[in-house]
Amino acid sequence: GKIASLPFDKRKKACRSLTKLYYCVQTLDEVTDYFESTLKDFEASGDSGSIVHALNNNSYRIELATNMFIDLGYELQGGLEIIDPALAKCCHLLYISKFDFLTYLSHYLKWEEKDGKRFISIKQPKGLIESVDLEHLYEEAQKAIEAKEKFYWPSSAFDDFHHDFENITISFENDEAAVQLRNMIRDQNKKLKEAKEHLRVLLKDSFSIEEILFQSDSKQDYRL
Repeated sequence: GKIASLPFDKRKKACRSLTKLYYCVQTLDEVTDYFESTLKDFEASGDSGSIVHALNNNSYRIELATNMFIDLGYELQGGLEIIDPALAKCCHLLYISKFDFLTYLSHYLKWEEKDGKRFISIKQPKGLIESVDLEHLYEEAQKAIEAKEKFYWPSSAFDDFHHDFENITISFENDEAAVQLRNMIRDQNKKLKEAKEHLRVLLKDSFSIEEILFQSDSKQDYRL
């Protein structure tokens, strides 16, 4: 409803940022799809080595998807500020936290060796961050805007995100850890598909084909 009432020039900026967000989510979804197809070898054979190779061979795909989200940051914030300032504040909170994640997880996957055996060490989330009440964060952001607060930063599990990760190792003999990772990837794949579908419906219902397909580069408009 808020999008429909926007002036034409602001609709264009909002449309561009949300369209780019859709393709970022789609790229990450394709990464997990690729992992899923690779990990079917493990399901068929029970060989955790297939997961070791999947991680080692496809980590660059994660880096590519991650860089797309980084590049979108300013433009997405600008587009959301046009639509909903409170939502933009929440998005900013998530982005700042995610940048910290990227630093923290830049070495999320390491090849190691012990007693002549090679294995991969990775960081696995425990689920604390997923328990954050995002609706509450949004409501608090709205209150901060109404109170004209200039500096607003709510406390949440995002502030101490490193507590949400534990190190696990995956070796050619450790099928249990391999199963945990496979299930985690499948869960993420499901959530990404749901997010992509929500964005698709939002774009379809809010913008015309011309607005989605014929966009000018307005990225510089969001630079601070």
